[in-house]
Amino acid sequence: MSKIILHMDMDAFYASVEIHDDPSLAGKPLIIGALPTERGVVSTCSYEARVYGVHSGMSIKDAYRLCPDGIYMHGHYQRYHEVSDQVHEILLSYTDQIEFVALDEGYLDITGSTRLFGTPEKIGREIRQRVFDTTGLTCSVGIGYNKMTAKLGSEEKKPNGFFIFESPEHFMTYMKDRPVRLLPGVGAKGAQRLAGYGIHTIGELQTWTEERLQHHFGEMGKDLYRSCRGLGSDHVSRLGEGEAKSIGREVTYQRDMTDQKEMFSTLKLLARSVCMHLKSPGFYAYTITLKIKYNDLSLHTRSRTLTNPIQAPEDIFREARSLLLQAPLTRPVRLLGISTSHFTEEPSFQMTLEENEARLHQQKKRQQLDQSLSELYQRFGKNIVQTGGEIESLNLLKKNGLIDE
Repeated sequence: MSKIILHMDMDAFYASVEIHDDPSLAGKPLIIGALPTERGVVSTCSYEARVYGVHSGMSIKDAYRLCPDGIYMHGHYQRYHEVSDQVHEILLSYTDQIEFVALDEGYLDITGSTRLFGTPEKIGREIRQRVFDTTGLTCSVGIGYNKMTAKLGSEEKKPNGFFIFESPEHFMTYMKDRPVRLLPGVGAKGAQRLAGYGIHTIGELQTWTEERLQHHFGEMGKDLYRSCRGLGSDHVSRLGEGEAKSIGREVTYQRDMTDQKEMFSTLKLLARSVCMHLKSPGFYAYTITLKIKYNDLSLHTRSRTLTNPIQAPEDIFREARSLLLQAPLTRPVRLLGISTSHFTEEPSFQMTLEENEARLHQQKKRQQLDQSLSELYQRFGKNIVQTGGEIESLNLLKKNGLIDE
């Protein structure tokens, strides 16, 4: 039996949230990320800004060059998480076979859901309406027989779109005149290389045999052969399977950094942010990685895998600080980050019975405190409660103009 896969993608998510909260921004080229006077990239932008060629991941300097009259602003990420949670709750009411790709998109296997909720079209349109009724924002939904066709379907009629690919035959016929650039994995360079063989459209690519594509493009040829025919994976993990491989946070300084004390302050704040994102799914991390990007854009990483997994901000900070002390700080630093990986949902300690009882008692007290703090964060934002050390670190970085949040 063919699978029925649904892909939901919020339309210009961050920008749409900002416009919803401040209607005066509607109809204007809105760019969210860094300010033109700062280092950084575009996180997202409104459709009005995209007309100028601005897109996600672009250098903020390039965005300003293309759109000098745009409205530039920092994102309100706590607010985006709140809206994302509302959307995720809606999606989870249809199936637990769901993969959240980001805050604003996800894949759902609704093959079994049709028995309860009706046809795929009914489910897709109902999700769009419920998202709008709940958040005031639009999303686009695509339905296909695998993940690739579902995603291409959600992109087909954006914004506020809905589209279904019914079969490989439907896909091949419908997409034959479209540029190969639309296929996953075909970037600008890939499209240019294909053009060198006279392949500009998906239909032209469909005329090539798998053997011929492999001969000219190696392993990529096999992927091209399948994707232009609408073939791909239809596996969507159940919730809890295939969790995130890493959780991390990083900051780009507004000027090159050489002061080690200020770097420690940055790590203290990053450790707290990482901790909060570990707690949400209930993860403990065995591996801590420090990321350093120097002013010449060269990248250095250093990792440590622990015997016992950690989650608390003071533990993450301790390990990151130790890694920083071992790092070659011979050049000014542009970016600093902490990431965690190799997760478990159960802390493991090797100690005596007495030590274990004392540790469990301390852990219970900490969990009670964490629960109270998490409730405050959800109600009032992530900065409502900070330790004395964190406040001192934040004030130091703000005072020296190194961060702006």
